[in-house]
Amino acid sequence: MVVCDLSTTIDINDAGPLSRGQIVFMVAALVTSVIAFQLNASMLAPAIGAINGAMGPNAYVAMSNFFFLAGAVACVVLVRWSDYVGRKRVLISIMVLMCIGTVLCIVSTSLPVVVLGRILQGGCVISFPLSYLIQREHLSPMAFGACVGVVSSINGGVAGVDALLGGVMVDHLGYRSIFVLILAIGVAAIGFAWKAVPADPPRGTTAGRMDWWGAALLASTVGGVNMFLIAGGTSGWLSTSTVAWIFVGVLSLVGLIVVDTRIRSPLIAIEHLRSRQEWPVVTTTILALASFFVVLNFIVPHLAVNADVGFGANGTTTALLFLTPAALVGVVSAPVFGRLAIRIGFVTTARLGILATLLVTVVVAVFAMNDNILFGLMAAFGLTYNGALLTSLSAMGVAQSCDEEPGALPGITNSCFGIGAAVGFAWAGAVVGSGTEASYLLALWLCVAIGAVALLSSLILQPKPFERRT
Repeated sequence: MVVCDLSTTIDINDAGPLSRGQIVFMVAALVTSVIAFQLNASMLAPAIGAINGAMGPNAYVAMSNFFFLAGAVACVVLVRWSDYVGRKRVLISIMVLMCIGTVLCIVSTSLPVVVLGRILQGGCVISFPLSYLIQREHLSPMAFGACVGVVSSINGGVAGVDALLGGVMVDHLGYRSIFVLILAIGVAAIGFAWKAVPADPPRGTTAGRMDWWGAALLASTVGGVNMFLIAGGTSGWLSTSTVAWIFVGVLSLVGLIVVDTRIRSPLIAIEHLRSRQEWPVVTTTILALASFFVVLNFIVPHLAVNADVGFGANGTTTALLFLTPAALVGVVSAPVFGRLAIRIGFVTTARLGILATLLVTVVVAVFAMNDNILFGLMAAFGLTYNGALLTSLSAMGVAQSCDEEPGALPGITNSCFGIGAAVGFAWAGAVVGSGTEASYLLALWLCVAIGAVALLSSLILQPKPFERRT
């Protein structure tokens, strides 16, 4: 038996203690929350030219770097904090901050202020791991597989409508109109989550106290690595600022190891993180995003709008031909891959997704300058990357985490989405540069190389049996 749009993937007989209506209402609220974030991440892709024209040639890359940096830091701190204070409280709080940041992006014409707004928006990425944790705590494994597919499908775009609508809005209303829409969705998501998400336990789901020292050190580690990538791409990889940032990251990581091996309730137990059940999740996620994310969200759109060596398309055409197909295929296929992952394992599904996406990327690199073939390849990319790979990677942090610290690995894993995207933007922005045929092809073949390393990393990962956690 199935219900609503979600019912195409959710068997009520598989559901947990929630009623049929509560499941649909809860998942719909979580989907609305992640849509509010995803519009920030994907809807601006057709606006690359408009943003750079208004605020400088590197404005879009700068905004994207700090946006994903903020998300990475928020994930490692706030998702783990939700173990102690409750998922719903943290979700609603971060949505409020996202709305404040969106207002800054609407009213400001200054790049630093807009970057600040994007930082506040970036923290809303924790709506994804919080959604997965909430679902795992309230749904049976089979229902979780379907629902996690529904939520993770938004990670690749809102059925393609966001990218297409973004292109139309940029062409006719300007890029700031996108932020107005994001604000409206964000406000609606706050109210929806308040009513539909189950109430938090009075004392959270984990005993003990939050390890704020560990949180600060891990945030500093993540921030140092991200700033190293940003500084390296702009100031040179051997510049003083670049070297200083990686020193901060390494020193903070050493401090984290020292602190978290000596306290009773660490942010994340080091003995768990260094096991084959956890650390390959981190490396695989970073490498996969650093490779495949920029194919869809930077290299191909950049090529499409390039009038000299590319296709000279406007924002609407770029979204319609190269972004919407992948997102639409992903949103249809992700719930199917979620249920498949419950049967064969999230790790196995991730490996298959990486391999298939790698093969598609090879073909993209060969036929990159042919717009007709590239259109079809982006639809295939949506099946392998948005459908299979993102669904399995999104849930793997929850599936592989230990029971004693359920929010630790999901937070770190989802921060790796931001780190991987930042890595991708850092190297791809430098390689593509002003955009020549040779630079586009080089960037795509580098994506293939990085993706191959991601596949090797996934083969090291040791699957953990998946059971319902309440």
